[in-house]
Amino acid sequence: MFLEIFSIFLILVRAAFSATAVCTFQTPCQCVFGAGQVIDLSTVGTPDHPRFYEILPENSTDSALYSYNPCYAFDSSDNYATVKEGNVPCKNAAACVRTPGKVTGDPPEEHAVGIQSTAIFQSDTDKSFHIFYDLQKKGLQNLTVILKCDNSTLHKLDINQLETPDNGNVIMTLHTKCACPPFSCASPTPDKSSHGLSTGSKLLIAFFTILLAYFLIGIVWNFCNGAHGMELIPNVDFWNELPKLIIEGVLFTCSCLEERDPMEKCSKYLIIEEELRCYSPHCREGYMGLRVVSVAENAA
Repeated sequence: MFLEIFSIFLILVRAAFSATAVCTFQTPCQCVFGAGQVIDLSTVGTPDHPRFYEILPENSTDSALYSYNPCYAFDSSDNYATVKEGNVPCKNAAACVRTPGKVTGDPPEEHAVGIQSTAIFQSDTDKSFHIFYDLQKKGLQNLTVILKCDNSTLHKLDINQLETPDNGNVIMTLHTKCACPPFSCASPTPDKSSHGLSTGSKLLIAFFTILLAYFLIGIVWNFCNGAHGMELIPNVDFWNELPKLIIEGVLFTCSCLEERDPMEKCSKYLIIEEELRCYSPHCREGYMGLRVVSVAENAA
Protein backbone atom coordinates (compact mmCIF):
# COMPACT_ATOMS: atom_id res chain seq x y z
CA MET A 1 0.00 0.00 0.00
CA PHE A 2 2.78 2.39 0.91
CA LEU A 3 4.58 1.75 -2.37
CA GLU A 4 1.45 2.48 -4.38
CA ILE A 5 0.94 5.76 -2.55
CA PHE A 6 4.57 6.63 -3.06
CA SER A 7 4.28 5.91 -6.79
CA ILE A 8 1.24 8.16 -7.20
CA PHE A 9 2.96 10.85 -5.18
CA LEU A 10 5.97 10.79 -7.50
CA ILE A 11 3.76 11.26 -10.54
CA LEU A 12 1.80 14.16 -9.07
CA VAL A 13 4.80 16.12 -7.86
CA ARG A 14 7.28 15.27 -10.59
CA ALA A 15 7.41 18.90 -11.68
CA ALA A 16 7.98 20.04 -8.11
CA PHE A 17 10.79 17.58 -7.66
CA SER A 18 12.34 18.79 -10.90
CA ALA A 19 12.38 22.27 -9.45
CA THR A 20 14.14 21.08 -6.30
CA ALA A 21 16.63 18.88 -8.11
CA VAL A 22 20.13 19.89 -7.13
CA CYS A 23 21.93 18.74 -10.28
CA THR A 24 23.72 21.63 -11.94
CA PHE A 25 24.67 19.27 -14.76
CA GLN A 26 23.55 15.76 -15.45
CA THR A 27 23.72 12.90 -17.90
CA PRO A 28 22.19 9.42 -17.64
CA CYS A 29 25.40 8.57 -15.76
CA GLN A 30 26.11 11.58 -13.61
CA CYS A 31 24.58 14.23 -11.42
CA VAL A 32 26.83 17.15 -10.52
CA PHE A 33 25.58 19.10 -7.53
CA GLY A 34 26.77 21.44 -4.78
CA ALA A 35 30.41 21.80 -3.75
CA GLY A 36 31.57 19.99 -6.87
CA GLN A 37 30.29 16.61 -5.67
CA VAL A 38 29.25 14.07 -8.29
CA ILE A 39 27.05 11.01 -8.22
CA ASP A 40 28.51 8.84 -10.95
CA LEU A 41 27.00 5.47 -11.87
CA SER A 42 29.32 4.73 -14.78
CA THR A 43 31.11 2.10 -12.68
CA VAL A 44 27.77 0.44 -11.89
CA GLY A 45 26.43 0.08 -15.42
CA THR A 46 28.00 -2.02 -18.14
CA PRO A 47 28.09 -1.07 -21.83
CA ASP A 48 25.78 -2.90 -24.26
CA HIS A 49 24.19 -5.29 -21.77
CA PRO A 50 22.33 -4.86 -18.48
CA ARG A 51 24.27 -5.05 -15.24
CA PHE A 52 21.25 -6.55 -13.49
CA TYR A 53 19.86 -9.20 -15.84
CA GLU A 54 16.45 -10.83 -15.44
CA ILE A 55 16.04 -10.25 -11.72
CA LEU A 56 13.12 -12.14 -10.20
CA PRO A 57 11.36 -10.06 -7.54
CA GLU A 58 11.51 -11.61 -4.09
CA ASN A 59 8.35 -12.78 -2.37
CA SER A 60 6.36 -12.54 -5.57
CA THR A 61 4.35 -15.08 -7.49
CA ASP A 62 4.80 -13.02 -10.66
CA SER A 63 7.04 -14.71 -13.23
CA ALA A 64 8.17 -11.41 -14.76
CA LEU A 65 11.93 -10.89 -14.96
CA TYR A 66 13.38 -7.38 -14.75
CA SER A 67 16.63 -6.16 -16.25
CA TYR A 68 18.19 -2.82 -15.38
CA ASN A 69 21.35 -1.04 -16.44
CA PRO A 70 22.22 2.42 -15.12
CA CYS A 71 24.15 4.83 -17.28
CA TYR A 72 24.31 2.80 -20.51
CA ALA A 73 21.43 2.00 -22.86
CA PHE A 74 20.93 -1.59 -23.99
CA ASP A 75 18.82 -3.58 -26.45
CA SER A 76 17.19 -6.93 -25.98
CA SER A 77 19.33 -9.81 -27.19
CA ASP A 78 16.28 -12.02 -27.81
CA ASN A 79 15.26 -11.70 -31.45
CA TYR A 80 12.26 -13.98 -30.94
CA ALA A 81 10.61 -12.09 -28.09
CA THR A 82 7.39 -10.28 -28.91
CA VAL A 83 6.26 -6.91 -27.63
CA LYS A 84 3.04 -6.55 -25.71
CA GLU A 85 0.49 -4.44 -27.46
CA GLY A 86 0.74 -0.80 -26.46
CA ASN A 87 4.26 -1.16 -25.10
CA VAL A 88 7.67 0.00 -26.25
CA PRO A 89 10.29 -2.46 -27.57
CA CYS A 90 13.33 -3.09 -25.41
CA LYS A 91 15.69 -0.79 -27.33
CA ASN A 92 17.89 2.00 -25.98
CA ALA A 93 16.45 0.99 -22.67
CA ALA A 94 17.40 1.56 -19.08
CA ALA A 95 15.15 -1.27 -17.92
CA CYS A 96 13.02 -3.98 -19.49
CA VAL A 97 10.59 -6.59 -18.26
CA ARG A 98 10.26 -10.08 -19.71
CA THR A 99 7.28 -12.36 -19.22
CA PRO A 100 6.42 -15.84 -20.54
CA GLY A 101 4.13 -16.20 -23.54
CA LYS A 102 0.42 -16.29 -22.93
CA VAL A 103 0.30 -19.93 -23.96
CA THR A 104 2.90 -22.59 -23.35
CA GLY A 105 5.20 -22.72 -26.33
CA ASP A 106 4.62 -19.09 -27.31
CA PRO A 107 7.67 -16.83 -27.47
CA PRO A 108 8.24 -14.64 -24.42
CA GLU A 109 7.02 -11.07 -24.31
CA GLU A 110 9.44 -8.26 -23.56
CA HIS A 111 9.16 -4.48 -23.42
CA ALA A 112 10.91 -1.45 -22.00
CA VAL A 113 9.85 0.18 -18.75
CA GLY A 114 12.32 3.07 -19.01
CA ILE A 115 14.39 4.70 -21.77
CA GLN A 116 17.96 5.58 -20.82
CA SER A 117 18.03 9.00 -22.47
CA THR A 118 15.10 10.19 -20.31
CA ALA A 119 16.99 9.71 -17.04
CA ILE A 120 16.48 12.57 -14.57
CA PHE A 121 18.20 12.67 -11.20
CA GLN A 122 15.92 14.11 -8.55
CA SER A 123 16.21 14.76 -4.85
CA ASP A 124 14.32 16.31 -1.96
CA THR A 125 17.39 16.36 0.31
CA ASP A 126 21.15 16.33 -0.23
CA LYS A 127 21.29 12.69 0.85
CA SER A 128 18.24 11.20 -0.86
CA PHE A 129 18.36 10.70 -4.61
CA HIS A 130 16.35 8.80 -7.16
CA ILE A 131 16.38 8.51 -10.95
CA PHE A 132 13.20 8.91 -12.93
CA TYR A 133 12.79 7.31 -16.38
CA ASP A 134 9.86 7.37 -18.75
CA LEU A 135 9.03 5.92 -22.17
CA GLN A 136 8.81 9.14 -24.18
CA LYS A 137 5.14 8.53 -24.83
CA LYS A 138 1.86 9.42 -23.25
CA GLY A 139 0.70 7.27 -20.42
CA LEU A 140 1.58 6.48 -16.86
CA GLN A 141 4.31 3.94 -17.55
CA ASN A 142 7.57 4.95 -15.92
CA LEU A 143 10.43 3.74 -13.78
CA THR A 144 11.79 5.14 -10.54
CA VAL A 145 15.11 3.88 -9.21
CA ILE A 146 15.83 4.88 -5.63
CA LEU A 147 19.53 5.22 -4.87
CA LYS A 148 20.30 3.88 -1.43
CA CYS A 149 23.65 4.26 0.26
CA ASP A 150 25.02 0.86 1.19
CA ASN A 151 28.70 0.36 1.98
CA SER A 152 28.17 -3.30 2.82
CA THR A 153 27.68 -4.31 -0.79
CA LEU A 154 29.05 -3.22 -4.11
CA HIS A 155 25.81 -3.13 -6.10
CA LYS A 156 22.44 -4.77 -5.46
CA LEU A 157 19.02 -4.27 -7.03
CA ASP A 158 15.64 -4.79 -5.40
CA ILE A 159 12.34 -4.75 -7.28
CA ASN A 160 9.93 -2.93 -4.95
CA GLN A 161 6.89 -2.42 -7.14
CA LEU A 162 5.99 -4.51 -10.15
CA GLU A 163 4.22 -3.50 -13.31
CA THR A 164 0.55 -4.46 -13.33
CA PRO A 165 -2.23 -3.98 -15.90
CA ASP A 166 -3.65 -1.19 -13.72
CA ASN A 167 -0.35 0.40 -12.72
CA GLY A 168 2.57 0.85 -15.09
CA ASN A 169 4.85 2.40 -12.49
CA VAL A 170 7.87 0.29 -11.61
CA ILE A 171 9.96 1.10 -8.54
CA MET A 172 13.40 -0.33 -7.89
CA THR A 173 16.02 0.29 -5.23
CA LEU A 174 19.67 0.30 -6.17
CA HIS A 175 21.87 -0.42 -3.17
CA THR A 176 25.31 0.92 -3.92
CA LYS A 177 28.24 2.60 -2.23
CA CYS A 178 28.16 5.08 -5.12
CA ALA A 179 25.20 6.74 -3.37
CA CYS A 180 27.13 7.28 -0.15
CA PRO A 181 28.50 10.74 0.69
CA PRO A 182 30.99 12.10 -0.15
CA PHE A 183 30.12 10.19 -3.37
CA SER A 184 33.68 9.01 -4.02
CA CYS A 185 32.51 6.15 -6.23
CA ALA A 186 32.92 8.20 -9.38
CA SER A 187 34.43 6.76 -12.50
CA PRO A 188 38.22 6.95 -12.39
CA THR A 189 39.12 10.57 -13.03
CA PRO A 190 42.58 10.84 -14.53
CA ASP A 191 44.97 12.78 -12.38
CA LYS A 192 45.68 16.20 -13.81
CA SER A 193 49.36 15.40 -13.69
CA SER A 194 48.79 12.38 -15.93
CA HIS A 195 47.55 14.72 -18.64
CA GLY A 196 50.74 16.76 -18.43
CA LEU A 197 53.74 16.09 -20.61
CA SER A 198 56.61 14.12 -19.20
CA THR A 199 60.05 15.65 -18.85
CA GLY A 200 61.29 13.69 -21.84
CA SER A 201 58.41 14.91 -23.99
CA LYS A 202 59.08 18.50 -22.99
CA LEU A 203 62.77 18.13 -23.83
CA LEU A 204 61.96 16.64 -27.24
CA ILE A 205 59.50 19.42 -28.01
CA ALA A 206 62.05 22.04 -26.95
CA PHE A 207 64.80 20.37 -29.00
CA PHE A 208 62.80 20.16 -32.23
CA THR A 209 61.41 23.66 -31.74
CA ILE A 210 64.91 25.09 -31.40
CA LEU A 211 66.12 22.99 -34.35
CA LEU A 212 63.27 24.21 -36.53
CA ALA A 213 63.88 27.82 -35.51
CA TYR A 214 67.60 27.37 -36.23
CA PHE A 215 66.95 26.20 -39.79
CA LEU A 216 64.24 28.76 -40.54
CA ILE A 217 66.22 31.71 -39.23
CA GLY A 218 69.39 30.42 -40.89
CA ILE A 219 67.71 29.98 -44.26
CA VAL A 220 66.16 33.45 -44.12
CA TRP A 221 69.51 34.95 -43.08
CA ASN A 222 71.41 33.21 -45.88
CA PHE A 223 68.76 34.16 -48.43
CA CYS A 224 69.05 37.80 -47.43
CA ASN A 225 72.80 37.52 -47.95
CA GLY A 226 72.35 36.27 -51.50
CA ALA A 227 72.70 32.51 -50.95
CA HIS A 228 70.89 30.07 -53.25
CA GLY A 229 70.22 26.33 -53.41
CA MET A 230 72.09 24.21 -50.85
CA GLU A 231 73.89 27.30 -49.61
CA LEU A 232 70.65 28.41 -47.97
CA ILE A 233 71.11 25.68 -45.32
CA PRO A 234 72.97 27.14 -42.34
CA ASN A 235 76.39 25.54 -41.76
CA VAL A 236 75.87 23.31 -44.78
CA ASP A 237 79.43 21.94 -44.59
CA PHE A 238 78.83 20.67 -41.07
CA TRP A 239 75.60 18.91 -42.04
CA ASN A 240 77.29 17.34 -45.08
CA GLU A 241 80.08 15.97 -42.91
CA LEU A 242 77.86 14.85 -40.03
CA PRO A 243 76.75 11.48 -41.50
CA LYS A 244 80.34 10.55 -42.37
CA LEU A 245 81.55 11.52 -38.90
CA ILE A 246 78.84 9.42 -37.30
CA ILE A 247 79.74 6.39 -39.43
CA GLU A 248 83.44 6.78 -38.64
CA GLY A 249 82.67 7.05 -34.95
CA VAL A 250 80.58 3.89 -35.00
CA LEU A 251 83.22 1.94 -36.93
CA PHE A 252 85.96 3.16 -34.60
CA THR A 253 83.99 2.13 -31.52
CA CYS A 254 83.14 -1.30 -32.95
CA SER A 255 86.76 -1.97 -33.98
CA CYS A 256 87.98 -1.08 -30.51
CA LEU A 257 85.44 -3.43 -28.93
CA GLU A 258 86.51 -6.31 -31.20
CA GLU A 259 90.14 -6.25 -29.93
CA ARG A 260 91.13 -8.26 -26.89
CA ASP A 261 93.16 -5.31 -25.78
CA PRO A 262 91.07 -2.32 -26.84
CA MET A 263 93.76 0.18 -25.90
CA GLU A 264 96.22 -1.41 -28.34
CA LYS A 265 93.85 -0.95 -31.26
CA CYS A 266 92.76 2.47 -30.17
CA SER A 267 96.37 3.63 -29.76
CA LYS A 268 97.04 2.68 -33.39
CA TYR A 269 94.18 4.87 -34.52
CA LEU A 270 95.41 7.70 -32.34
CA ILE A 271 98.92 7.50 -33.89
CA ILE A 272 97.46 7.54 -37.41
CA GLU A 273 95.24 10.43 -36.49
CA GLU A 274 98.17 12.44 -35.14
CA GLU A 275 100.18 11.71 -38.28
CA LEU A 276 97.39 13.02 -40.45
CA ARG A 277 97.19 16.18 -38.40
CA CYS A 278 100.98 16.91 -38.92
CA TYR A 279 101.10 18.69 -42.27
CA SER A 280 104.44 20.60 -42.10
CA PRO A 281 107.72 18.69 -42.85
CA HIS A 282 109.29 19.76 -39.53
CA CYS A 283 106.31 18.62 -37.55
CA ARG A 284 106.20 15.33 -39.43
CA GLU A 285 109.94 14.64 -38.97
CA GLY A 286 109.73 15.44 -35.27
CA TYR A 287 106.71 13.27 -34.85
CA MET A 288 108.21 10.34 -36.76
CA GLY A 289 111.43 10.61 -34.72
CA LEU A 290 109.42 10.60 -31.53
CA ARG A 291 107.52 7.58 -32.76
CA VAL A 292 110.78 5.67 -33.59
CA VAL A 293 112.14 6.37 -30.13
CA SER A 294 108.87 5.19 -28.59
CA VAL A 295 108.96 1.98 -30.61
CA ALA A 296 112.63 1.37 -29.66
CA GLU A 297 111.87 1.91 -25.99
CA ASN A 298 108.97 -0.51 -26.18
CA ALA A 299 111.17 -3.10 -27.91
CA ALA A 300 113.84 -2.74 -25.22
